[in-house]
Amino acid sequence: MPTPDHSAHAARRIALALLATCFLLNLLARGVADAYAVFLLPLVGAFGWQRTEVSSVYALYYVVVGTSGPLIGLLFDRWGHSALTLIGLVCLALAYAAVSRAEALWQFYLATGLLQGIGAACLGVVPMAALLSRWFRPRLNTALAVGYASGGVGLMLAAPVAQALIDAQGWRGAYLALAGLFLLALPLAAVGWLTRAGAGHPAYRLERPAGGGAADGITLRQALRGSPFWSLIYTYLATGIGMYTVVLQIPAYLVEIGFDAAAAARALGAVGVLAPVGMVGFGWLGDRIGRRRSILLSYALTVAGILTLLALAWYPQWPLVILFIALFGGSFGSRGPAISAISASIFRGPALGRIYGCITVGMGFGGGLGAYSGGLWHDLTGNYLGAFAFAAAMVGSGALPFLLVRRMARV
Repeated sequence: MPTPDHSAHAARRIALALLATCFLLNLLARGVADAYAVFLLPLVGAFGWQRTEVSSVYALYYVVVGTSGPLIGLLFDRWGHSALTLIGLVCLALAYAAVSRAEALWQFYLATGLLQGIGAACLGVVPMAALLSRWFRPRLNTALAVGYASGGVGLMLAAPVAQALIDAQGWRGAYLALAGLFLLALPLAAVGWLTRAGAGHPAYRLERPAGGGAADGITLRQALRGSPFWSLIYTYLATGIGMYTVVLQIPAYLVEIGFDAAAAARALGAVGVLAPVGMVGFGWLGDRIGRRRSILLSYALTVAGILTLLALAWYPQWPLVILFIALFGGSFGSRGPAISAISASIFRGPALGRIYGCITVGMGFGGGLGAYSGGLWHDLTGNYLGAFAFAAAMVGSGALPFLLVRRMARV
């Protein structure tokens, strides 16, 4: 029989292995997907579509990711992490292979919007938050920050790589190469099975008796009746609208005001470089000064970053680009780990996957509306000034629940 020290050491190793797996999976799911911004201008040039049309493909993807959250949470609770990983990687490989042959907008909707959205949801934040909450208790905020940071690392790597592939092979060849990347990642599906990840940390198993039920935690029905649930949905919705009004349009905007395409892709990649630093940094800060203060600081930096991007229209120089990258990139995605940790704290129990999956519906609709509105603003006005001002206002409003809702103000 293993000693308590031996069991604790083994549990720590499993927890770190699962965190590394979640990191790699979210890197693939979110980082590669967000590199769609690099494909925007090549697709406009290849098909003569409006930017609204090309942006709407990504908008559909984001809506699918968010609205599938409740189903993904339910499937996680029933099937486990490994089954979702296998489904997600296969869906992503098929989606990228299919879009490399696409000739019509509806084919992009099916492949990039629907199939990629399902695949990314299977690998993304809902199963990650549900799994890590079973293995990390005292430092859950930091663990989730590391997991979320993978999206920024993925964007850092995927944006310049995608641009290089487009330059070398065209956008079709780039999509096909990325499809192969998802196939190479298939062995990651075995990690959950090998480590029996669903059982959770020994401390988690002690908290949750076998065959647990409603008495072991908050149910979805109970969560729906409380203000924290709806406040978190609004935060995700407003923040998603603001952030993705900006993110998808960064390369196109920089090219429009005088920067070359490669430099614009590097700027987007640089946002990805700083994003994981900010996510982990704000996660660490939240564990020490409180999540509320950390979250409010991150919102202030993001709004300042968007206003800096707006100022580039009058002063298109690299110092302002660098300042934008520092402010926006350093706070990009930093609310996600905190909201996941808050959800795990408020809604602790076996229904967490389903509850958090429902909360991410706000993120899905927010990101989708934001991605669509950025292109729409440009098509209607010929520039991005109104779009970025609107984005700053929406991001700022996302902080309101942490100021106005009593339960949220105490997190």
